[in-house]
Amino acid sequence: MRSSVAVAGLRSSVAVLVAVLVAALLSAGLAAPAFARPAPGIFAGVDLSRTAARGSSTTRDGGASFAGGGIVGQVRFGAATEIGAHLGYRLDPSWSVFLGYRHARGAVRWNAAFPLFAISSHFAGTASSDMLLASVGYEAPLSGATSFRATAGIGPAFNRLSSVVETDEATALFLAELSDRTRTAMAARLGVGIRHAVAGNVRLGLDAAATYAGGFRTGASRTGNLGVTDITPYAIDRVWRGGVGAVVEVGF
Repeated sequence: MRSSVAVAGLRSSVAVLVAVLVAALLSAGLAAPAFARPAPGIFAGVDLSRTAARGSSTTRDGGASFAGGGIVGQVRFGAATEIGAHLGYRLDPSWSVFLGYRHARGAVRWNAAFPLFAISSHFAGTASSDMLLASVGYEAPLSGATSFRATAGIGPAFNRLSSVVETDEATALFLAELSDRTRTAMAARLGVGIRHAVAGNVRLGLDAAATYAGGFRTGASRTGNLGVTDITPYAIDRVWRGGVGAVVEVGF
């Protein structure tokens, strides 16, 4: 049920983003004359996206050792907000290179079964990623003012699990709070979109992108019903994000 609500919320947010940007593009297209393709030079931009994520886990020994090892399953991410900024250089009307920073933040939850005691725990917290990506972009004109754009980027991601709370799955009673941890991974991002000139050096855009963010890991301790105890961290691996966002770019 929660997954369905999250997906519905994401669809609603994406629909609003698309509707607002399409309306802006149509309005700009009606009001603005055709502009020449962007000239070589420096450009910068900011964007806002709504994303959905998917991941899995190979953890089979999570938690305190005396509990016999928790087997992780049912990993779920909530819809997330992602913001980004980039600064680049246009080599010619078609090719560009740029450096970008991206921050994504949303809810995450999973279950862990402990067969030794025939019990299960539920975990819920916040997953956030900070990414630094070096990217290349290619544009092809669709009209005098509008172009199709494809991008590809790679760089480090700093993935953090925080505020993770463990509860008993059967009773929902609080058990413990896990320590936070930041894990470094390599991220890769592929995107496609459109750009439309609304002034000589200002462009609006709509992008769809898929990002491989790497993995997350909890800290190695828990504080709660058993005091402060060491644990084998819980890991979430092979996390992918996909979403749609609006972009504003300015050339210099």
